Amino acid sequence: MNPPTRSVRDLIAHYFDREIPIVARESAVTVGTSAVAVGSFARQRVAIGFSNATSTPILVGFSSAITASAGYVVPANGFLSFVWLLDGELVMQDMFAITSVAAQTLYVIESVLMGI
Repeated sequence: MNPPTRSVRDLIAHYFDREIPIVARESAVTVGTSAVAVGSFARQRVAIGFSNATSTPILVGFSSAITASAGYVVPANGFLSFVWLLDGELVMQDMFAITSVAAQTLYVIESVLMGI
């Protein structure tokens, strides 16, 4: 019989048959017309989310050569996320953001493996 899961932490522990400590790390990044790095924990993260509270789309990609017309779109007042279970190793790549207008704020939250 499976033990009851009361939280995501319980579910992860049940899935891997051991507790896996994960902590949230957040940042706000100013994005403009040149690519900037976003996220700080690429090799340790299991999920990353981007929230764009501005009125201009922000694009996210895996290369500093990203352009304001090619990448994953974080729409105006929108959200984009990557999770290891669905997106595999994409979640652990270095990521960059760009937009067509200077000085836009992109909120970034990373779920990071700790103590393993």
